[in-house]
Amino acid sequence: MKNPAELERLHNILKYWPLGAVTSVEEILNGAVNQVYRVQASLGNFYLRLYKTSERARVEREHALLEYVAAHNLPAVQTLPSRYGSSLIEHDGKFGALYFESPGKQIPKSELTAGHAQAAGKMLAQLHKILKPLPDVGYRKYSLNWNGPEWVERLNRIESAILARTSLNEADQWVLQRLRAQRQWLQDPVCAHSYVPKFPAQVLHGDYHQGNLFFQKETVCGVIDWDQAVFMPRAFEVVRVASYMFDLQPELSRVFLKAYLDLNPLSAEELADGAKAWGCHYDHYVWAQEEIYLNNNERARVFIPEVPFVPFHVLWEKLGLGRA
Repeated sequence: MKNPAELERLHNILKYWPLGAVTSVEEILNGAVNQVYRVQASLGNFYLRLYKTSERARVEREHALLEYVAAHNLPAVQTLPSRYGSSLIEHDGKFGALYFESPGKQIPKSELTAGHAQAAGKMLAQLHKILKPLPDVGYRKYSLNWNGPEWVERLNRIESAILARTSLNEADQWVLQRLRAQRQWLQDPVCAHSYVPKFPAQVLHGDYHQGNLFFQKETVCGVIDWDQAVFMPRAFEVVRVASYMFDLQPELSRVFLKAYLDLNPLSAEELADGAKAWGCHYDHYVWAQEEIYLNNNERARVFIPEVPFVPFHVLWEKLGLGRA
């Protein structure tokens, strides 16, 4: 942290907690939404999160979920109460919270093993079981409905922004290749631009993937970042994880799904419903491309899969689990 003014601002924020002497504040750059800093202090190591959202109720819902999950003996990483007893502080119009450092470590996607996939499946199954009774108190929901021509035009604008650059590096060329294949699919008459899930919704983590999981050997010992919690059918999240965390690689995806289904079964019809719902979202995903090329947010580049774009139902069918 080299900017003295920024460092002073952060130290003023950290005074809300009884940390003792703060010896180090380091920004973590692998997120694309909230600002996150690793803090070393006399009391221990913590993570400071400064939320992008100005919606207090959303952050309070997240903190309530953390307490609920921990009360059921599952490893949702908890917050350190401030000097005023609350888990949430407000400073200069921004909400903030300080999280304990989780034991274990995060595993890069390229290093995930079948053991990690099994552990992730077991933990997600347990989380879904305990979250099922919770009511919807304003959680985010996916609206699976898109205007096809409008989405094609959005991709056209992104393409124009890429081509307007003075030179294109390898990453730009990769995004351009994916964008053109995605646009071709969205223009295909077979492509579905809306879907209504048939199975009931429940509270879900909403952003369950390797970046939000901590492992000790091949056991999940920490689950972080609950601010994206959603109210959707659980099969939607199960399929999302297979897609987002494991890129639908057959071995890891099947191990993950088996571990989940052994503890929290889904019927073939329910799993297919989740695949259709997530697949519709997957095929229309443009957020990361727009963030990079229209909003100059390079942090979003980590959300561009390093695989060619293929319509989701094609990828899903290769797993042999039924049609999406």
